[in-house]
Order: sequence, then structure tokens, then C-alpha cells
Amino acid sequence: MSMTRREWLLASSSLAAAGLVWARASSAAPAEPELTADQRRLANRLELWSGYAKRTKNLVARYNSERISSLLQQPLVNSGQLAFVAPATLVLRDDGATGSTTRIAPGLVEVRPNDPSLPRRPMLDASGSTPPALQWLADRMIACFAPGEGEALIAEVRSEVPRGQSPRLVILPRRGSPARVLLRSLTLTLDPVGGSVQRLVIAEADGGEYRLSLVEPQQNVEPEALARVLDDPA
Repeated sequence: MSMTRREWLLASSSLAAAGLVWARASSAAPAEPELTADQRRLANRLELWSGYAKRTKNLVARYNSERISSLLQQPLVNSGQLAFVAPATLVLRDDGATGSTTRIAPGLVEVRPNDPSLPRRPMLDASGSTPPALQWLADRMIACFAPGEGEALIAEVRSEVPRGQSPRLVILPRRGSPARVLLRSLTLTLDPVGGSVQRLVIAEADGGEYRLSLVEPQQNVEPEALARVLDDPA
């Protein structure tokens, strides 16, 4: 039985549409590979962290610190205040005249005693530059608090995402990095709900550790609250 002109047109249109769909499907970009379990955990950690960090214009928190070393008979315990101002200024000021103040800013990494009568410890190497391990740590410390999606946090490093109830992210110098001479890793523990940094642990190559626990971090505070930490009394 011969096809009518209308039937022939309908059949031709259907074949043309099917051909167009096939052509589009064949030219589409290949599907992205499925993420591994480790990659999914890393993405989840970064999403949790960035949900808080992206809102940070500034940050103030109390901290408790603990220095552990084979050279110490018992851990050295301290407390103080931390202040961060986006994009890249971080100050940790120990309580009392016996403590010290660490200040990280663009082109600056310094640790000075709170007692101005005490000598300052030079932070530069023989070439007048910040030692590589100290610069690596300073850059990562800034990245822990700076707003973003997490690219700076894991750039030029190796990362691990341990399992457990507390969400953690371990940042390690790459193999061959000069930072590995002194530093083994920097571990962040995040608030499981809000995503703020609750704890930092700096693991040193000789087995020592510096543990910093943040208490009640406050985002985007008034300038007066910042000034109490940022301003250098000296």
C-alpha cells in the first residue's frame, strides 16, 4: 500500500528528529567520572568549611593553646585572642606579658614577645627571606580563615580526610617541599553544623605538636573588638 503525502511527511519528520537527537547525544561532552569515596568526603568537608568562611569579613575568638615537645617535661599551656581580617591578616596574641604575639600579613610573618624589654627573635633566614617552612605554615593558616570555596586551602598541598564523628581535614606539604624538613601536617577540625574552624593542630617533623583550640568565634564584629587584638601596644 502506497503512503499518502501526509504520512510520508510525518515519517520523514520523525526520522529527522530522531537523527537530530542522536547527533546531539553523540556530540555531547563525555560524562564526568564518578568521584571516589575520599573525593566525596573532601568535597563535603570543603562545602561545610566554605559555608562559614565565605561570610567572613573578620573574625575574633578566644583560644587555648598547648605546646607538646620531647624537650618539655610537660605541655606548655597558654591562652589568648585570635583576630582575622580578610583577605590576609591574622594575629594571635597570648595573654599576659610572658606570652608572645604572632602576626601574619602580606609580606610579614613575625613573632614578638609581649614584654617589650625582651629581645625579638629574628624570623628571616640568611638571605633575608621568610624560611620556606614558616612561609608554608603562614600561608596555610591564612587559608584556614580566608573566605573562599576552598581552592586556596588545598592548593599546592596533599590532603587527607580522616573518618570519624568530628569532621577533619589534614593538609600536608607535598613530597619534595622544603616545608617537610620541619613540618609534617596541619589538621583542621570543623564545627559539624556551622563549619567554623574549632581546632588547629600543627604536627612537626620531630614529633612535637602545637594545638590551638578556638572558643566562641565571632564573625564580622565591630572595629573596637578587632582593635583590642590587632593593635600593637608597642
